Amino acid sequence: MATDAENKTVLERKLALARDERQGDTRSILRALRLALARAADEAVGLAMSVIGATQARRELDELGRAVAEDRLYLMLSGPEGALGAACMDRACVTAILQQQTMGQVVAGGFVERAFTGTDAAMVAPLIDALLPRARDMVDQPLDRVCLTGYEFCARAESRRALLLLLEYDRYRVFDLTAEIAGGKAQGQITLILPDRPEAALEGAEGAAAPQGLHLDAAFGVVRADLDAVISRIRLPLAAFAGMQPGDLLPLVGLKLDRTEIVTIEGRQVALARLGQCRGMRAVRLNEKLPDPERIEQGPDGFLAHKPGEGQRPETPPDPDVIDHEARPPARPRHRAEDYEDVDTEAEGDLDALSEYDLPALSTDQVATEIAELAGLPREEETAESN
Repeated sequence: MATDAENKTVLERKLALARDERQGDTRSILRALRLALARAADEAVGLAMSVIGATQARRELDELGRAVAEDRLYLMLSGPEGALGAACMDRACVTAILQQQTMGQVVAGGFVERAFTGTDAAMVAPLIDALLPRARDMVDQPLDRVCLTGYEFCARAESRRALLLLLEYDRYRVFDLTAEIAGGKAQGQITLILPDRPEAALEGAEGAAAPQGLHLDAAFGVVRADLDAVISRIRLPLAAFAGMQPGDLLPLVGLKLDRTEIVTIEGRQVALARLGQCRGMRAVRLNEKLPDPERIEQGPDGFLAHKPGEGQRPETPPDPDVIDHEARPPARPRHRAEDYEDVDTEAEGDLDALSEYDLPALSTDQVATEIAELAGLPREEETAESN
């Protein structure tokens, strides 16, 4: 005979299902999970599963302990923006999935009490990865779509305590699905724990309602840029400036239409241009860039050097330790034989004009002294004193 607690639990499930069915044309998340589980189990593992009971609840983080049962296979689900969810399966579901994948059929009552392993998680994960995307495509409410979007299996939690420690979101939505397996041969329980993120749904709705902006290539076509063309600069006395009236003529001094300045609204020059017309309207053409410096051949290491122009060679101070063989002292002018005029030694006359070539009149002793000094020899007087 069923107890009052069991009757209350069954009654709560029926009321929850009835509430979800009364949502009109919009498909509830529980109904989407029921349909998605049946299709995902058939396509992912080839197993017939149907949901015979489904409930959902919103729980705070400190209340999750009451929603997670012991002796389950705990799967961690990675979601968007680092969010973590979880999926818990009882032993009946895990055993039925393993039997279907290994033996091709489910054996009634063939459950063995053993510890769950990573292999169990890897064989069950395809069902969860196929379930959530299918359910997301079936729901209509933005909150439900956000709740089911972007989750997939990432790891197995060793225990219930480890699972609760890994979940850090403030609030979660808990879905309990009771499934009939292989036409009634087994009955199992699947619990989905997913973060409740209403703010993400609100941001998505605002983004969808906001008008889409132009792409970058189209936005550049509507960008407004105010530029002024300055064709000349003049100075006027303040009195003349104050007395100016419409129609007065201004004298333009040094007008150069081929070097019109293009300035921003801040008065900063950005380019030089040539003033002209285009299709009957005033227009400017930016001056061409200066030619690039001439390059020499590429070196063995891929180095390209620029040839310095005339007057661009940097001046470096001379290094006293380096001898520059090109910088030679200017050669002293030498007199050639033809530079001298022929002198007639037998002719008599005034020889003052030859004073440039005259030698000083020296005695024999003076000549010997000069030669000794040039050769670095001691003079005769010093030799005599030393003797």
